[in-house]
Amino acid sequence: MSQSENGIEELESIAIDLPQELEQDTSADPTVKWFWWFSISHVVAWVVTCVLTQPNMPLDMVEMLFWGQQWQLGYHKHPPLPAWIAAGTWWLSGGQAWLMYVVSQLTILVTFWAVWQLAREGLSPKAAFCSVVVLEGCYYCAYMINDINNTIITRPFWALAILFLYRAISRTSKTQSNLNWCLAGVAIGLGMFSKYYIGVLVLAMLAVPVLIPQTRTRLKTVGPYLLAIVACLVFLPHLLWMIDNDFVTIRYVFQRSDEKAVDVSAMRHLLAPIKFVASQIGAFLPMLVLAWPMLSERKIRSRESDSDGQLFYRYVSIVTLGPILIYVLLSAVSGASIRSMWGGPLFSFLGVWLFATFQLPADNRKVRKIIRDSIIVGVCMLLALVARNLSGPLLRDKLSRIHFPGAELAEALNGIWDSSNGGEGSELKVVGGHMFIAASASVYSQQHIDVYAGLSEEASPWINDEKFQSRGGMIVWEILDDNSRAPDSRWLERFPGGKLLEPIRLNSRAIGGPHTVEVGVILVPAQKPRQ
Repeated sequence: MSQSENGIEELESIAIDLPQELEQDTSADPTVKWFWWFSISHVVAWVVTCVLTQPNMPLDMVEMLFWGQQWQLGYHKHPPLPAWIAAGTWWLSGGQAWLMYVVSQLTILVTFWAVWQLAREGLSPKAAFCSVVVLEGCYYCAYMINDINNTIITRPFWALAILFLYRAISRTSKTQSNLNWCLAGVAIGLGMFSKYYIGVLVLAMLAVPVLIPQTRTRLKTVGPYLLAIVACLVFLPHLLWMIDNDFVTIRYVFQRSDEKAVDVSAMRHLLAPIKFVASQIGAFLPMLVLAWPMLSERKIRSRESDSDGQLFYRYVSIVTLGPILIYVLLSAVSGASIRSMWGGPLFSFLGVWLFATFQLPADNRKVRKIIRDSIIVGVCMLLALVARNLSGPLLRDKLSRIHFPGAELAEALNGIWDSSNGGEGSELKVVGGHMFIAASASVYSQQHIDVYAGLSEEASPWINDEKFQSRGGMIVWEILDDNSRAPDSRWLERFPGGKLLEPIRLNSRAIGGPHTVEVGVILVPAQKPRQ
């Protein structure tokens, strides 16, 4: 942490002298160096914090790993790219969690870079830098980046698609324009390969030629067709998988969007979008507070005689506000409840839109205040995660997933399996039961173990009851109270040879203990298939 703290202190000193230095030497543009100082300090601080305060990987990261090790073209909940990234990272690191957190933070680094690059297309270097710094106040860009999941992996592709599309419609060089059309297609395709809600951004992008007349001539070029072809080619393998699997992921999306719907059908069309907007206030309000020195002056930027400025402002407005409006309209028309986390990438460009709308204050003290306060808020976000991770079990008297003793469980289960097989060297191959418990045992084991999540073939199509019975394995679940001490009776019926064992008791690595985790176990001996 000392390295990151030194970086933050240096950044604060930089922020004090930044406006004066820019005035003295605009050609050198020192904000380039300041951007990288800020971004790298952010990444290092958050990686170190996650490594030191999260002894077990979070639920989503564990889920991505057990999915990814199967290398499927899709999974019952989501597209496959985040799971592939997680599994590839785990393999490259030799099963070390620190590299997983580096990858998680790199998604924000890429997002910061895309936001900064777009802001530099139409704003001053100072304003472009401030557009990135105020993201420290965005809940989704700081506090929530301690994991790998579909939402987090989609965010950089969302940001890159916005950047490349702007460059595609604004470049005069045919070669540069076509290159950016293709890059935008790659970003959209990979975004769809991560999570389908990037389609909301695509819908907003379709409004660009409608609302910005000067871009309509681009429709007569090959560029838009390059984007569409590239995006479709990238997404095609998963689309074919969806067709072969009866669109299971689409069914899951509708189930998730409707599971919290309002009971009164006449009111759900009104309340659902209101609830979604209310759930996002905490994500963007701190950014507005950080930008207040600019907003308080209320000086609207003049764009009357600047066609490039008009293009930039209208484009940023469409891609920033458009997806929010589309979410609200979809929720209002369908009555479906939009989950709050689906708002993850919505506010990445809010700072750019604010600085494109309002002028940066001429008073350098206010500019320094924006930068300084943003850094302070970022540190507070970091400390909030530390406090949650360290004191959560003590305050709530309940363990979270990051305190689960996954490595210890994996060792215990493999030991039981070896003992039951007389030490003959037969490795444990399958663990089924509650998803997180089984997946933790799998990812922390030295050998490859298939996870039969929930003993459901839909959730784990690479395994079924017959394969499980023939290979043998363990069924596990967490015992939280007396009611959960006995296993699901259907499990023993499905695997009549199963043996109920004594629960495994493990100590967690959370502070304020002792905190004991109790895991129920059923041993399913391997049986030869019936002839």
